[in-house]
Amino acid sequence: MNQEFLTLLKDARKNEKSQIVDLDYTQLYHLSKEHEVLALIYNQIYSFPSFPTDLKNQWKREAIKINAIQTIKTDRFLKVYQKFIEADIIVLVVKGIICRSLYPQPENRPSNDEDLYVQQKDFDKAKNILLDNDFVLVEEGEDVSTFLDRINGLSIELHTSLFSQESKAYGKFQDSFEHAFDSPIQHCIHNVNVYSLSYDLHFLFLLMHLIKHFLHGGVGIRQILDIVMYGEQYGQFINWNYIYTVLKDSNFYVFIMNVFALAHDLLDMSFEHIQLLDDYETINKDYQSLLDDILDAGVFGKSTQERLHSSTMTLNAMETGKKSLKKSLFPEKSYLEKKYTYLKKYPFLLPIAWISRIISYIGNKQQGSGQKTIEIGNQRIELLKKYKIIK
Repeated sequence: MNQEFLTLLKDARKNEKSQIVDLDYTQLYHLSKEHEVLALIYNQIYSFPSFPTDLKNQWKREAIKINAIQTIKTDRFLKVYQKFIEADIIVLVVKGIICRSLYPQPENRPSNDEDLYVQQKDFDKAKNILLDNDFVLVEEGEDVSTFLDRINGLSIELHTSLFSQESKAYGKFQDSFEHAFDSPIQHCIHNVNVYSLSYDLHFLFLLMHLIKHFLHGGVGIRQILDIVMYGEQYGQFINWNYIYTVLKDSNFYVFIMNVFALAHDLLDMSFEHIQLLDDYETINKDYQSLLDDILDAGVFGKSTQERLHSSTMTLNAMETGKKSLKKSLFPEKSYLEKKYTYLKKYPFLLPIAWISRIISYIGNKQQGSGQKTIEIGNQRIELLKKYKIIK
């Protein structure tokens, strides 16, 4: 089924008609839902004669709903973005609508939220624009604040830093974006000019965002698709030597080259506008275990609780180069703050949060298996070693 799934996605992104084949439609449905590509896949298979009627009707309803909701959210986002333009502040759009616009049918590629990058000096002004336009502040943090339109569900994350510099695993990624506002570019989307990162920085951000999620619970196939679409569209404008220098300096070059190989072989990623280095051909491009991890992960690595919990092991391995079960059982305060919000005000209660977490984990089967968490964590640490991210 995995091969058929990838072939359908390849056809969808290239706007090509898929060849009729025998499919396990139920399995394909669940895989598509986990990776949030239901509408993309449905558009490829709706005419298949073997498509069971009941599932076809259900899938059709969901695909139409995804398309309609995303259309509404896109319209709402562009209208509020115009308010930033009118206020004469530069707010950079990353991922989301920029990537979505590259697909043949953009609304079939949904976004969970829209990410905006703003300079600290403009944060309050941007925040007030959102509040004045019927968004509510859901969560305010040091680096990112989340706003929600409760009517249509549009979520906007307003960033003053694209990567948390508190993270020992990937905090240094932010260094590459400190001067992003010196060279923004504009994309015209539905007749609205939106500012974004330069081509170099936006592609680098897509790669680093993928790496960030890989270091947590994992990445889904949709993130790979976005990289393929952006690289093909804007590769001719990207300074590839700069990209590779950053990747090599951070030990992610071999990993990303395996992502490229996977995308080329299975999603037909064109290298026409991608300047590969001479060593690409000699790098060990063994991506099967990476592919298995991607397909198991679901969108943003959230397929299971065990996978989510295993991130404490992979992040610690990235930080220290060692496996640590202790870190999984007793993670840092920053990791637990979202669930145990009292830690933000009372950090000295961290031991209480550890105990609460362990009791909850043992007593609640929905939290998943501790043994399975360790197993997934160990497997993913081996991937970090395989692709020379850690020794």
